[in-house]
Amino acid sequence: MIGPAIEAWDASLNQWFSNLGAPVEDVVRLCLAAVFGGLVGIEREVRGRQAGFRTCLLVCVGSALVMLVSIEFARHQWKPQPGVNITADPARIAYGVMTGIGFLCAGVIVKGDSSIRGLTTAAGMWCVAAIGLSIGFGMYLMSTLATAIVVAALWMLDYLGNRLPKTHHRRLVVRCPFRADCVDSIVQFIQNAGVKVLGADLQRSADLATADIDVRVAYKKSETFDNLQRALADHPQFHLTASREF
Repeated sequence: MIGPAIEAWDASLNQWFSNLGAPVEDVVRLCLAAVFGGLVGIEREVRGRQAGFRTCLLVCVGSALVMLVSIEFARHQWKPQPGVNITADPARIAYGVMTGIGFLCAGVIVKGDSSIRGLTTAAGMWCVAAIGLSIGFGMYLMSTLATAIVVAALWMLDYLGNRLPKTHHRRLVVRCPFRADCVDSIVQFIQNAGVKVLGADLQRSADLATADIDVRVAYKKSETFDNLQRALADHPQFHLTASREF
């Protein structure tokens, strides 16, 4: 029962917009693109992301305009040429939009030493471009549902993501007197503190008396790592010289 109801709603919605006439409907499509793109952009703006309200609005309106141009391009009555068969493919311009938006999305992705920021914003911009194309093509129901899904995903999933348990990865450098079993000793010490060891590398000092053990660890609770730090601080031979996330 849901399928026929959705089809009937979609058909009536398209019919209502078609009754407005081609010029008015094109204006309505651009306005809808501005509204839908702005809805997604507001969430990014509130969170202080690089691509916010204005960027998402412009991307959505631009995508809708490109789709309108491509549709009009296909409808254009080309002057016939002897021996020449002229065909227009409006989908090619849409392909160009989705390809070009990738370069814009790349500009909001920032890679730091231990994290990558901007992936969600880039994915949101890609979705905004797709929403703009669907509005320009006249897919009002699908574009409305897509906007609702994207906005809900950005707001609600961020709320849930902050409450789900996360695994933290950190790189430690522990200095100790050099012994044949120093790596195994440090790994065992860290594991006894409840921290998972992903790998360890050894580098001896210039005087060969001490060694720096580069240990990659993973843990879920901050308290677990705090306990490890205190245990290393109390150990007479192990000294934590560096610690950073990766």
